[in-house]
This record gives sequence, structure tokens and C-alpha cells, in this order.
Amino acid sequence: MDDKNKDTLNGTEAEQQIRETKPILEPGEKIFTLALFGIGLIAFGLALNLWLQMDTPRIASAGALPLFVTSLWVILSFLAIIENRKLTSPLSNLKGWKEKARKGLQYAFPLQVVVMLGAIFAYCAALYFGLSFYIVTPLFLYGSMCYLAKKGFLMNIIWTAIVMVFIILVFRMLFGVVFP
Repeated sequence: MDDKNKDTLNGTEAEQQIRETKPILEPGEKIFTLALFGIGLIAFGLALNLWLQMDTPRIASAGALPLFVTSLWVILSFLAIIENRKLTSPLSNLKGWKEKARKGLQYAFPLQVVVMLGAIFAYCAALYFGLSFYIVTPLFLYGSMCYLAKKGFLMNIIWTAIVMVFIILVFRMLFGVVFP
């Protein structure tokens, strides 16, 4: 057998091995596609309602584009669900949905993400309860940068000042946005 036929045979075997191995999904990817499909159905319903409320619903009306985009969203996410059913994830070997949910949440929400979500919630709550934007925002920015970078505390103060000056100049003075 000459080298050319060997390469062809090896290429065919390699292609067959690639087809036989199942790609591994990330933990939680199957649930994400289900959530994407559910949200897409809600968006499709809203777009359909918008389109039907028009005086003369036509393909060229303003409600046609949202209807087209959301229907495409639903179709593609449904196809992703079908494809994902054939694939495995690191959670596929676990027994019980509670264990799968716990491992999936641990993967999706590592400690840094949980801390930052808590910081965002605290920032929003502080603004909601009437604390000044000019006090809460620099504290949030500085605290977030110090937590995520874990160094350069002096540079974080400078970056916080630069961001605050930019926000005030652009949004407050240029666009006239009133901050809480």
C-alpha cells in the first residue's frame, strides 16, 4: 500500500473517530437552552400580540420584524435543545437532579460572581433607600476593583476618580441626566 492510500485510510479513520466521540457540553448548558427557549416563547407571544394589535397586520408593518426575530429565536433554541439531548456534559454521570443542580450552580456561580452579584444588589439597594449616587457609586467602583484585582489600591482610587469625572461630565453636564 503506498503512502497516498495510507493517508486516505488514516483520514477516513480519523473522521470516523471524530464522528463517534460525543462533544462534551459545559455544565448547565442543557438547562440554559431550555431557559432560552422559554424566554423566546414569551418574547414570541409578546411580538405576536404587538403584530395582531396593529390596524392592518401585514408583513411590512412595524410588528413584523419582532415577530420574525422571535420566531427565529424559538426555532433555533428548539433545534439547540434537540442537538444537546444527544450530547453529554460533566453532569450527565451524576445521579439525581439535586446533585446536578448543585454542581451546575457551583459551576455557573463561582465565589467571585456571587460576591459581585451581592455587591450589585447592595449598590442598587443603597440607591433605592436614598443614599447619594455621588457617594455610593465611587464606593461600589473602588470596592469592586479592589476585590477583583486584589492589588493597586492607589491606582484603583485614581481609576474611580477618572470614571466618576467622565460620568459626571458626559451624563450630568452633556446629556442632563439627573442622578439619584
